[in-house]
Amino acid sequence: HFTIPDGCYALVTRHGADLDYTHPDGTTSAVWPPGLHVPFPPWVGVSNLVTKQSIVLDLPVKACKTKDNVTVNIDMSLVFRIMGDEALGEDPELVRKFVYEVKPLGLSQQLRDAQEEAVRALARSMRHTEIYGIRSGADDGPLGGTLEEEEEFEGDEVLEGTNDAVDRKKVKRSIEKGKDVTDEMQARLNRQFM
Repeated sequence: HFTIPDGCYALVTRHGADLDYTHPDGTTSAVWPPGLHVPFPPWVGVSNLVTKQSIVLDLPVKACKTKDNVTVNIDMSLVFRIMGDEALGEDPELVRKFVYEVKPLGLSQQLRDAQEEAVRALARSMRHTEIYGIRSGADDGPLGGTLEEEEEFEGDEVLEGTNDAVDRKKVKRSIEKGKDVTDEMQARLNRQFM
C-alpha cells in the first residue's frame, strides 16, 4: 500500500515503469488521486510528487539599457503552476512530461531565459521614465485628471521633474504605456509555455 498527500500530482511506478491510474469508469490517467491506495505489492509506489500550488520565481534582470540609453535594473517575479488537473480540464500527461522531459531545473532555466529576453527587449523599446511608470503601479497617486482630457503625448519628450500639470500628464501616459507593454509581455510568455 501507499499514500498520496493532498495538493500534489503523483506519478506511480511498478518496477520503474509508469503505472496509470484506472478510474472506476474505466478511464486512465497519468496522475493518481490523493489518499490511501491498497492492496499493492512493495514494488509499486509513488515515484514523483509535483505540487499543485502556484510557484513564485524571482528573476532580477541587471543592467538593461533603455531607449534613451539609461541603465536600469528590473526586478520581476513570475508566478506559475504545473497544469495537470483533470477537474480543471487540463491534461494530466503534462505532469509526466514535466517530470521526465522538462525537469524542474530545465523549466527554471527556460523561464529565466525567456523572461530575461522579453524584459531586455521591453526595456530597449521604452524610455526610462516609462519603465519607472511600470514600477510605480496603479494610477492611485495624486496625479489627477483623466486621460480623455489630456492632449496628445509625444513619447520622446523628457520629463523635467517639475511639478506642473504638463509633467503630471506625461507621467500618467508613461504609467499607462508601461502597463500595456507589461500585459503584452505576460501574454507572450503565457503563449510560449502553454
